[in-house]
Amino acid sequence: MLQVNALNQFYGGSHILRNVSFDVAAGKLTTLLGRNGVGKSTLLKCLMGVVPTRSGSIQWEGQALEKKAPYERVSAGLAYVPQGREIFPRLTVEENLLIGAASRARPSGVPDRIYQLFPVLRTMRLRRGGDLSGGQQQQLAIGRALMSEPAC
Repeated sequence: MLQVNALNQFYGGSHILRNVSFDVAAGKLTTLLGRNGVGKSTLLKCLMGVVPTRSGSIQWEGQALEKKAPYERVSAGLAYVPQGREIFPRLTVEENLLIGAASRARPSGVPDRIYQLFPVLRTMRLRRGGDLSGGQQQQLAIGRALMSEPAC
């Protein structure tokens, strides 16, 4: 499903990702571990197209992603929950969730499954995202990613 081959990324003169290669098969769970500063977030940002790669390849279900924009990667079935949550603080919970469905044709509201996973979001659906606690914002960020109906 996901194949990364010889991926390299630099920040300035610092070589952050060095020939990173791995495969994630359909239906399998893969965990990315490492101490601070070793490139975990950079790798995820490269996979999503938020940060361009210097060299190497990323394939999702046999489709090359290196030249695709982040929204095209989301439409293909990838989703990303930023470490810093990056919700829209002035929008309501419901509006934040609906933004996650922007890649889908005509979202008809927030599916009940999102509110079943995160019941607090239903009770706070009209509250601004910036007024939520950190944990509630994290639930909102995960819910927003799930709204795009990722492949895995």
